[in-house]
Amino acid sequence: MAGLDTRNRFHSHKIIALFFCLVLVPTSGCRGKLDTISTSTPTQALVTNTLASLPDLLAGSVSAQVQPPDDCPSENGTYQFAVQIINQGSAFAGPFVVRFNQLHQEVSQGLLPGDSISVFFIGKTLLPTIEVDSENRVYESDETNNRWEAEIIPPTPTPHCLRTPTPEVELVDPIAVLQGHTAKVSVVDFSPDGDLIASGSVDNTLRLWRTNEGTLLRTMQGHPFPVLQLAFSPDGSLLATGSTDGIIRLWRVSNSQLIKNLQGHAGWITSLGYSADGKYLLSSAQDFTVRIWRASDSRLVQTIDEGMSIVNQAVFSPTGTELAWGEADGTVRVRSLGGSWIHVFHPNVEQATSVAYSPDAGMLAAGFENGTILIWSMPGGTLFQTIEAHGSEISQLDFSPDGHWLAAGSYDGLISLWWKGEIDTPFQIHLIYEGHEGAVNGIAFSPDGKLIASGGDDATVRLWPVPEE
Repeated sequence: MAGLDTRNRFHSHKIIALFFCLVLVPTSGCRGKLDTISTSTPTQALVTNTLASLPDLLAGSVSAQVQPPDDCPSENGTYQFAVQIINQGSAFAGPFVVRFNQLHQEVSQGLLPGDSISVFFIGKTLLPTIEVDSENRVYESDETNNRWEAEIIPPTPTPHCLRTPTPEVELVDPIAVLQGHTAKVSVVDFSPDGDLIASGSVDNTLRLWRTNEGTLLRTMQGHPFPVLQLAFSPDGSLLATGSTDGIIRLWRVSNSQLIKNLQGHAGWITSLGYSADGKYLLSSAQDFTVRIWRASDSRLVQTIDEGMSIVNQAVFSPTGTELAWGEADGTVRVRSLGGSWIHVFHPNVEQATSVAYSPDAGMLAAGFENGTILIWSMPGGTLFQTIEAHGSEISQLDFSPDGHWLAAGSYDGLISLWWKGEIDTPFQIHLIYEGHEGAVNGIAFSPDGKLIASGGDDATVRLWPVPEE
């Protein structure tokens, strides 16, 4: 604005000089001198000299960063935009305002010639309209370059955010379909020796099947409500089952005798699992608790209830010194058996529905309601891989005994099988098992890693072949 005032004062001086020459000294030679400096159109040299002493503001570059920075970008994600403002003129630019769509940011300190400053905005669109000196406070040498409109290149996702490619893969049919349940099968598991398959169902029964023949060995009745969860003890002698009544029942596998009821939970049992040494039984329920029972006498030794949301699945680590679980609000927790927190992951994904440790305890996988699988490297807790696995909820995850395969069952009726070779390589989709009519509710690898058993809404148990490595 200082340049504009100078020109106005110069114009006033010309009028006074003209009046003096014409009125007071009409016959003098000053008319000729006046003509050389008071033409109605300034000479090119005068214009160039005047503009050269003005500031010139423009947007030099605009970049976007995911907000918060450790999040993965999504279609409707929020970004932090950095708008670099440059003064490419030769004079100081006083305070000015930068407009980013409907947002405004004032640069109160102004900007020296040749300097630049970054102004930050939070928004969602990658097609913004940016206007420098939007309130027209600064008189510039070029007022036509204050508007900036272009598509901003989205930030490059970090490796854990990259979607796993979904190439065309082989669809595999089951090698056996075990029928007998009259309602959906909630859970399946192999006995430690692999000879038997146990299945629990909404028809309130527990059934044992011979793996090799695919035939029914016996039906175990005793639950007045649906059988939701089950787990074999490591020696294969006992079978623990859980129902909607919150009661855990222990069965002797050899004769199907009901041995004991474990009471304490006040909601549906959501998971069961023994420690590798067989000393403890782990349970979770919709009562917001995780409980640890001593296997030798079925005594409750620990109740974990620390303001968590509903626990969907809890598992022991292969070492038995840690346990992990997934919650309804998407939180995944890792805790020592002694009671200290090791990791609490908040991946901003709803419903952590399933968790599983790799056999060497080097990885922890979690499946979510939106079909995503997250895998963390343990014990450090670094996110190793994000897999967009299914279009519907992940109901169950399981690692093969050698750790090279990861299987995922889903409510979309499919089971995906993922292969991992070297230590640092990610899991890649290998094949998809197709055959269930309705949701897949439970899956399990056989102890030798050659079969996968699954149970679904179609009331069947199905067996699938695992490819040779």
